[in-house]
Amino acid sequence: MKTVTLSALLLTSTVLFSAAIDGEKLAQEQCTSCHLVSSNSDKLTNGKMGGPPMWGVMKKVKQHFDTKEEGIAFIIDYTMEPSKEKMLFPAATREYFGVMPALKGKITPEEMSAIAKYLYGSTRDASTY
Repeated sequence: MKTVTLSALLLTSTVLFSAAIDGEKLAQEQCTSCHLVSSNSDKLTNGKMGGPPMWGVMKKVKQHFDTKEEGIAFIIDYTMEPSKEKMLFPAATREYFGVMPALKGKITPEEMSAIAKYLYGSTRDASTY
């Protein structure tokens, strides 16, 4: 809970900065090497996804967090410092994909916030892919 609260504080302090960042463009650049971000995503590692499709990730986030702000704070926290304990997926999914690599130092929290906001608005459910 402390992590989510700290991340929420971080999110609040970065809202103004992330407004000017293009979340869709960043999602395509940063996420599609492992995740299907949209129906147009075609980058796969060795013919298989390196991570679950983004609609599945966002479905789990929306199921676990009551507000968009809490979900965005979780996404920022998880992508910066991922761990098996933080994963929202069941054991079989964790075993198949493993824990994602940390993005800390590769992307800023402001950029991750912009990506998360974009994903909240763009991902729907499996029927859109």
